[in-house]
Amino acid sequence: MRAASNNREYEKAADLRDRLGALEQMQEKVVIREIQKEDLALSLKSTNALKELKDELKLPKWPLVIEGFDISNISGALAVGSMVRFSNGQPDQSGYRKFRIKTVAGPDDFAMLKEVIYRRYKRMLDEKGKLPDLILVDGGKGQLSAAVEILYKLGLKKTPIVSIAKKEEELFTPGTPPGLKLPKDSVALRLLQRVRDEAHRFGLSYHHTLRKKKLNLV
Repeated sequence: MRAASNNREYEKAADLRDRLGALEQMQEKVVIREIQKEDLALSLKSTNALKELKDELKLPKWPLVIEGFDISNISGALAVGSMVRFSNGQPDQSGYRKFRIKTVAGPDDFAMLKEVIYRRYKRMLDEKGKLPDLILVDGGKGQLSAAVEILYKLGLKKTPIVSIAKKEEELFTPGTPPGLKLPKDSVALRLLQRVRDEAHRFGLSYHHTLRKKKLNLV
C-alpha cells in the first residue's frame, strides 16, 4: 500500500486499503488455523461481491454495511416496513429493524417507504449513529425517488442508495436514469438480491405476526 502511494498509484493504494479493512473486519478474532475451507470461500466470495458493487455503482468506498428496506401490506392494512443489515456481505440480525406504519392511510407504498426511511435515519442522526455505506430499496425509479427525497430532507445527500426492480432485476441510482443490468451470475447482483429477499422475508414475517394477533391466533 505504501509502495503504491509512493509511486503515486493512489487508486491502487486506496483499493488495497479497502481490501485490508474488509478482511480485518471479517476476521474478528478468528484463529486462522481454525478457519475451514467453507469459511475461506465465503469470505472470498463476499469480498469479491463488495469490490464489484463498489466498482459497478461507483461508490466512494466499499459497501461493508448495507441496509435494505421493504414494505409489506395487504391493500394498506396492517402495513409494516422492514430493514435488514448486512455486514461484510453477510446478514447481521442484531441490526434488523421493523416498523409499524403510523402516518399513512390506504395502499401507498411510496409514502410508507418515506415514513420508514425518515424514522430510521432521523433517529440514527439524533443518536449520532454510524450511517450505512449503501442503502437498498426494493423497487424501481419511483421507490428510489421517494427514498432520495427523504434523504435529502435529512441532509444525507451523499449517502449512497440503489433500488432493485424485481421484473428485470434492474438497478437504479440517483442521476443515472437508464437501469443498470448486471450479468445474472454477477456476485454483486446476487448480494443485492439476498439483501432484498431477506428484507422481504423479514417484513412478511412481521406482517403475518400482526395478522395472527388481530385474529387472536397468538
